[in-house]
Amino acid sequence: MGIVTYFTRSFFIVFLNGEVLPPFIKRWLGFVPVAVLTAIIAPIIIAPGGKLHLTYDSPYLIAGVFTAVLAAVSKNLIVTVIGGIVFIVLVKFLLG
Repeated sequence: MGIVTYFTRSFFIVFLNGEVLPPFIKRWLGFVPVAVLTAIIAPIIIAPGGKLHLTYDSPYLIAGVFTAVLAAVSKNLIVTVIGGIVFIVLVKFLLG
C-alpha cells in the first residue's frame, strides 16, 4: 500500500519534471480537490450511519444544504467552515 501511495504522489515530480502540462490537464486537475471532498462528504450528508436518510429532519442534510448555500454566497473558506460547524451544532441541539 505504501508503494502505491508513494508512486501516485511522486509520478508527476519524477516523470514530468520541467515539462509544461497542457491547459486542459491543468483545468482538469483543478477539479480533483472538489471531487475528492464531495466523495468524502456526500455519504455523510445523505446516508449517516450507512442508511439513506433524505428527510426534512435530517440534521446532516439540513446543515449540508445550509453550508453549501453559505459557501456559494460568502466564497470564503473560513466563514463556510465555521458557519457549517456552528449550524450543525445548533441543528443537532434543536432536533435532538
